[in-house]
Amino acid sequence: MDPQIDAATFNNLFVSRLDTADGLEKAAQAGGAFVRERLREVSFARSILPPEYLTKADCQRSVNHDTLVKIVDIEPQSSAAAVNFRGKTHERYIESDRYEIPFFKIESDKFKKNEAELLAYDYPVTKVIEENSVKDIQKIEDGKFIEFTDAVIAANGKTIAPAAAGPATSENLVKLFKALDTDELAVGTILMHKADWDDFMTQEGAVIGSPLASEILVNGYKYNTILGHKLVVTIKSSIVVPGTLYIFTDPKYLGNFYILNDTKFYIEKRGDMVSWQTWEYVGMGYGNLRAAAKMTLT
Repeated sequence: MDPQIDAATFNNLFVSRLDTADGLEKAAQAGGAFVRERLREVSFARSILPPEYLTKADCQRSVNHDTLVKIVDIEPQSSAAAVNFRGKTHERYIESDRYEIPFFKIESDKFKKNEAELLAYDYPVTKVIEENSVKDIQKIEDGKFIEFTDAVIAANGKTIAPAAAGPATSENLVKLFKALDTDELAVGTILMHKADWDDFMTQEGAVIGSPLASEILVNGYKYNTILGHKLVVTIKSSIVVPGTLYIFTDPKYLGNFYILNDTKFYIEKRGDMVSWQTWEYVGMGYGNLRAAAKMTLT
């Protein structure tokens, strides 16, 4: 939105576009660009495993169902040997494993709004779209990501439930880090609920020392790393339950997140009724079953 245009004028321009075919197409393009930008910003799954955008040419037809899949090769395990100048190392034929990532559809509800009601809003129409379509889509994305993550952790057994661990502390985070560190994987991202982050700051305030403690007390924690690792904090209690901390390795060793042909935004106007919907085809897959761990606090 142009900062020089007030919300009422912006809404009037947006709605008036919908009265012509050319204007409708431009409104859909503008809405689609807005949706994609907001999804990138608010979805925590995208912060942990950035998505790649694919076309049909990048995919294959499945032999098991009527949709496309993406075949991903897993890098073969490699090794090294120390030899003298006259010796030679072992020879082996490289055979790579691979796995199939199917796509599934995520769609928002189909929202409807009377033209006069849209014009009455004192904030931009795009804000209405964000509060509905964007939040619905990104919540499903995040929910599926955690669903897959919990399945991976159930398989690898990297669940830490220390007795009487209490709230989040540096000591407990280090215990969690070791689930990956001792498996020759580097910690890339930490995911926690805002309530646990609040506990962490309360617990650590007495030990981090001045001047950082004073800065945090006045301005809050302004950094996107903690203990040298990327930090992602969420308020989605229905997805990341307070008291549960997750860690993930670097994205290139974690898995794949694909979006087929970009996120779609559709808008139409019939009479004085405006309706819109957002959808996308998403594929997610863990390429490394050892790449995630979680801790349950008590």
